[in-house]
Amino acid sequence: MMLPLTLHQIASLEANRCSRTGRSFSLLRVAPVGWAALDHELDALANLIGANLRRTDAVQRVREREVGVVLIESVEEQVQPPLARIRVAAALHLPKMELRVGWASVGPGQRRSWQEAWRWAGQLLVADAAVPAAA
Repeated sequence: MMLPLTLHQIASLEANRCSRTGRSFSLLRVAPVGWAALDHELDALANLIGANLRRTDAVQRVREREVGVVLIESVEEQVQPPLARIRVAAALHLPKMELRVGWASVGPGQRRSWQEAWRWAGQLLVADAAVPAAA
């Protein structure tokens, strides 16, 4: 029986494809404010995110209180529409859960490795949590 790939393994495979084809991809990190959600709420968040992305994109819970996403062949302005769909769906279906999101792209003209992009997305996730919401 074959075990499912982890998000980091998927990102590594995508980085290999990127180096062959030159087509970039993006990594998203999504977490509830304060990272204090129950397991079933995080499972619901992961399912909600997956339902609002393409089948080719990968969505998994990572680090217990975070959801990671690999957006295949999506960079810069191409990340905004799926991110907007995620935010709208979360506001509609998980109204009490305020989300923080960080993302970074990998490929030509972007971050050089998926690991660098993952770290950068994490820094942006923390920065997003530090910025007060508009009143």
